[in-house]
Amino acid sequence: MTAVRAPLLSLAAFALLAAATLAAFFVTQRLKDSDPVIKRIATPLFVSPNGDKRKDTARITFELPKGDRTTVSVVTAGGDERRRLLDDKPLAKGRHAVEWDGTDDDGDVLGDGQYYVRVSLRRQGRAVTAPRPITLETTPPRPRLVSAQRLRDGRVRLRYTGPTSPPPVITVYRTDAGGKAREVARFIGERNESVQIWDGFVGLRRLPPGDYAFGITVQNKALVAGSWPTKLPPTRATSQPHTGVTFTALDLAPPLEPIRSGTIARVGVGGPARRFRWKLTRLGSIRPVRRGRGSGHSLGFRVPADAPTGVYNLVVEGAGHRATAPIAVRAGGAAPVLVVLPAIAWQGRNAVDGDRDGFDETLDDSRAVGVDRALAEGRPPAGFVTRVAPLMRFLGRRDYDLTTDLALARGNGPRLREYQGLMFAGDERWLPARLNRRLRAYVQGGGKVASFGTDAFRRRVNVTDELLADPSRPERTNVFGERTSPLASEDPAPLVRERDGLKLFAGTDGLIGLFDSFERSDGFAGAAKLETAAGRDPGKPVFVGYRLGEGVVVRVGVRGWAAALDDGEEEAKVTKRIWALLSR
Repeated sequence: MTAVRAPLLSLAAFALLAAATLAAFFVTQRLKDSDPVIKRIATPLFVSPNGDKRKDTARITFELPKGDRTTVSVVTAGGDERRRLLDDKPLAKGRHAVEWDGTDDDGDVLGDGQYYVRVSLRRQGRAVTAPRPITLETTPPRPRLVSAQRLRDGRVRLRYTGPTSPPPVITVYRTDAGGKAREVARFIGERNESVQIWDGFVGLRRLPPGDYAFGITVQNKALVAGSWPTKLPPTRATSQPHTGVTFTALDLAPPLEPIRSGTIARVGVGGPARRFRWKLTRLGSIRPVRRGRGSGHSLGFRVPADAPTGVYNLVVEGAGHRATAPIAVRAGGAAPVLVVLPAIAWQGRNAVDGDRDGFDETLDDSRAVGVDRALAEGRPPAGFVTRVAPLMRFLGRRDYDLTTDLALARGNGPRLREYQGLMFAGDERWLPARLNRRLRAYVQGGGKVASFGTDAFRRRVNVTDELLADPSRPERTNVFGERTSPLASEDPAPLVRERDGLKLFAGTDGLIGLFDSFERSDGFAGAAKLETAAGRDPGKPVFVGYRLGEGVVVRVGVRGWAAALDDGEEEAKVTKRIWALLSR
């Protein structure tokens, strides 16, 4: 009896399964042939609820073939509901629209991602999910300016990464007016291009010489805007090397170590390629020792073999522009005094954009500057015309050797102990620690030093072949142990001699010049002995001479002293006495 029932049950089960399958086929076919319960669900591709009034909301439309109680929800790809836009609301037959602001039911903006619209009909017990997602995006794009390159024809090629459609907006900033970026031009780039070309014009005029930085603003497909740098305008802190350009009419990058007479001097010539004329003249003379013509971005010439030691002025002219630079020349041979030019300070205070980030850098505001940079705006270095050149003209053809502090720092200069005295012709604002120690040892061992600069020997810097790096803050005392501080006067006043153990004021009436800017001596931290002192106020000397060990230091703490040598009789007398002290 049991054996008979088993085949009967199997046959019955098979019959039921076949009937169900057939019924499902007919139901499915009927659904295919019938009208859809929801038609034409339309959703935008993107929504970006960030408050910029562009794609802040998504407009969703759909069509009902017949009325029903309707629920509209925003769901994830897995079907989890995040926002209910309509809740069991009776809707009539026809087209309907709702808006979604990108938030959830608590009013919080949802995270970036893809979301779907689901429409449910209560009476029909049916629900349809839109096949195309809405991409919610609020994160700004992060473009990056890779490079800015000035072309020969004056245009600028900009290369960036980031969205290219819609086209980028490029802003041009001039940065060499106090280091603060100022917008001077703006243009819309080419769509679908990551390399953009700027014509180099501000309005109808070609860009004037100066330093320039750029901002790039782009939009993604959700029209969310982002820029490089993240916050505009760019600053020194947010800029990157090789993303700025400098427009130069004509400038020079002279050698910062002395050139031997009879050897070749090589000078970089900046600005658009052009032909130029040049001449080399010794300071204090009007007759050039060499002249010629050149082209391109470099100039090489042989210094005459009979050129005496001194500072020479190189003048280059081309296309209506003029640039000048000093050239130090050594004739060789023994001399009692070594004159040292402040090449480190010249480059340390040379406000040019050496790393091409769109901003000038100096050792006063940067951690490093390049040694071989061109001199700013084609002019001589800071302090040269008013402080160094008058003193070098005054020396004339006196018997001296010549070098720069950069050559001494690199070990390319002469040995200090070979000279009776050292004359520092300008502001020795930065020196490497090792050279400072050599100078102090030189004086303590019997050497004599005269400094015609101010704010000197108080800061350190590391020197390499290519960089001046890691400048220190000024110390309270200089390398010789003297404390100094700046002093200014509204009304020019003469220096009054207080004591003169070194006989530097011999032959004068004790009243020297008229000055209004000084560096006051505030005392000594070591065993220095004050011998000579003069100042505008009793007990506050600015001109000092003191003994340190076996040697002597003379500091002329008056900013206008060198300039006064051209017509100041008393200043000239004192300077001759300083020279005599150094020479013996």
